[in-house]
Amino acid sequence: MCGLTKEFLGAHNVEFESVVISEQRERWLADGSPPVPTLVIDGTAHILQHPSQAGHLLGLETPPALRDAVQVTRDIDAVADAWRELVTTTPWDALLTPMPVLNRTPLALAVDACVGLKALLEPFETGWFHWPGNPVTGETGDQAVVAYEASIVATIRTRDDLLAFVRPVCEAWSTFAIDNEGAIRADPARAVRTPRGELTWVELLEAQRLHATQHYRQAATQVASLGHPVPALDLETFYGMRLPEAIY
Repeated sequence: MCGLTKEFLGAHNVEFESVVISEQRERWLADGSPPVPTLVIDGTAHILQHPSQAGHLLGLETPPALRDAVQVTRDIDAVADAWRELVTTTPWDALLTPMPVLNRTPLALAVDACVGLKALLEPFETGWFHWPGNPVTGETGDQAVVAYEASIVATIRTRDDLLAFVRPVCEAWSTFAIDNEGAIRADPARAVRTPRGELTWVELLEAQRLHATQHYRQAATQVASLGHPVPALDLETFYGMRLPEAIY
């Protein structure tokens, strides 16, 4: 189960058992190697695109669904700008300091978020969102995307290396959002296939907005805890999205 889903369940005081693949690989394999996150309720497995689906399945109150696809693209642009500033201004040693709970560094979280954002650039035209997966080999699944992101992190030795990966992704997203605003406004329900099932374009945007924002909050919280300033990101303006107070 991913940290974001754990946060959501914990914030709603839902008791759950989490299977950590790195620690319980045999059990995960015995369960059929389900994608992460998968929520099992009364013996039935539900593959989740984002935690709000858990709220629906469990009958919990969740934020209203946002269906303004153009606004979500702008929100993603704001998150991308915050990421770009964070990796530009944060001391290098802080970017390499793992979080105490997730044991992930802000650098690794930046790569994770940007891999997801980069994957958003094609599906509006192709109808296929290759995430989670490895866009180079074509393999899909959580293990594939984890290995792919790790391979990128392994090539990053300096801040210039990191910026050479992050900046083009952020700039490409901003250009995409501007160039396609009319088409996005006209067809927010365009169908997109993903390894976890079919979504509308606006649902996919919402899911990736949540993904990039949650990882930003994790990274920014870690950087701030080390005594460094972080770029401001006003999540209150992101209508339809709510992050739990607790941070996994």
